[in-house]
Amino acid sequence: MSAFRTEGGSGTRWRRWAVVLRLLWHFQRDVSRRKTFRGTLRRSNLVLDHYERGGTVVGTLIFIHGMSALGREDPRVVQLAGALADAGYRVLIPDFPSIRALEIRRQQPDEVLAQLETLAADRQLVPGVFSLMAVSFSGVFALRAACSKRLAPRICGLCLIGGYYDVGAVCSFLIRANRSDPYGRLLILRSYYREVEPQSEAFHRVLDRCISENIEQKNAWSADQALDRSDRIEASVYRMLTDPVEREGLEEKVTRAFGEAWRGYRSKLDFVYRDTPVFLIHGRNDRLIPSGESKRLARRLADQKIPAYLCITRFLSHGDSAIRLGQWQELVRLLRGFAWFFQSGARVKREASGTGGG
Repeated sequence: MSAFRTEGGSGTRWRRWAVVLRLLWHFQRDVSRRKTFRGTLRRSNLVLDHYERGGTVVGTLIFIHGMSALGREDPRVVQLAGALADAGYRVLIPDFPSIRALEIRRQQPDEVLAQLETLAADRQLVPGVFSLMAVSFSGVFALRAACSKRLAPRICGLCLIGGYYDVGAVCSFLIRANRSDPYGRLLILRSYYREVEPQSEAFHRVLDRCISENIEQKNAWSADQALDRSDRIEASVYRMLTDPVEREGLEEKVTRAFGEAWRGYRSKLDFVYRDTPVFLIHGRNDRLIPSGESKRLARRLADQKIPAYLCITRFLSHGDSAIRLGQWQELVRLLRGFAWFFQSGARVKREASGTGGG
């Protein structure tokens, strides 16, 4: 549902809009970290960053970072976390080592779920219900949490930025579409040939170098310039990245892996509580996960009668967190979505005593 909906008294409604406007103000100023960063904490097997301003806390939000080598320290994550904290939220960002290592592997979905359970069980940090925010591929972990009988009673809302519904369609796009970002194709190649069909160390050195160069060069990276086709291994990687026949074969193998060894990355929508609100934000021109994936996810959520708000925007594509005040129509649409998310989450009052992953 993309129409803006809000319930409750006008006082509550205006308080939520005040939170949204504070979020925008502090996000644009990008100076919040030094005021709201409370430190890096260690809890059991978890390392996490804690953001919180002084005064009243309006809610707790746990952030699942995406596939970035910087992880919880990615400047885009830090900027958003600081702004959310200045808007009144306690923001907790656990470090997920396998996600930070840019890996896709069969144990990862269960590992992330277990880490979320550990954090939710800490009643000092997470005293009641909490929202989950996740970006890109990590969106599936937030969806899985809402399907968990141990976590769902504590979750009052999900916000997925650049998420997906059908991982097979995402892989097809990344591997075969010429407009897709080669960064995604490189990550899939590395994970597949590390876990499903292991290749030589020399092969992985080439892939690792390509990934590192791609991160540094961003849109300027090109397989034509990065790979020496007179070298046997580099020529093999080049064909995997550019040759249509090779890419078609790779797509078939990777899709099969997501149905077998990597099936934990398939989206689950059997929520324990179907009143859990889901806010979907997606960059219109996203070249890693196309915006059509959030549209499909919104339709599936509607089929399940799960409340959802879809915002397709020119802001917040992969690698771009800038919000331009001149594009006021886009900005209003995004702010309405956040107001809906905050208001919907505030209405969830269902926490059962004793829940929390313990």
